[in-house]
Amino acid sequence: MKIYTDKFIKHKVQQIVKSHETNDPFIICKKFNISILYSSLGKVDGFLQYYEEEDHYLIHVNNSCKNKSYIIAHETGHYFLHKNLNAFKLSNCSVLLKDKLEQQANIFATELILTDKMLLDALPIIRNLTKENVASYFKVPLFVAEQKISLFRNTTEHIINLNSRIAFG
Repeated sequence: MKIYTDKFIKHKVQQIVKSHETNDPFIICKKFNISILYSSLGKVDGFLQYYEEEDHYLIHVNNSCKNKSYIIAHETGHYFLHKNLNAFKLSNCSVLLKDKLEQQANIFATELILTDKMLLDALPIIRNLTKENVASYFKVPLFVAEQKISLFRNTTEHIINLNSRIAFG
């Protein structure tokens, strides 16, 4: 089993966005023939399922979930990074491994719905905004803005001195 770095995941997302000319998880699912089904899933926000008889992937999304596009992006991350793994079997073997797979899918989702290009293009507008305002500006959950800003700083600080240009307080 491969353990992916944050950098690998970012590049994987950039390749997908570039080749399909979108970062919209709904459109990407459509292009890869991944069906999205909405239903009551209890406490589960969503999950990726492989339907072997039809050689088809399904993303199940909880009707009551507020951040449906993030959940779909997250499950799409599992598709691109982990589709050859039996996640249910692995989660029963190791909580740490399950957590790592979830973390990787979270990074994938964050990189997909809030790209570096989006941040760079909006830099003149967002440079003095709080994290909450950045999340509102891009219409993403606060945790996505927080994670992306953290990842963005770690990977671009040598290019742009973000601490002096952006006051994400």
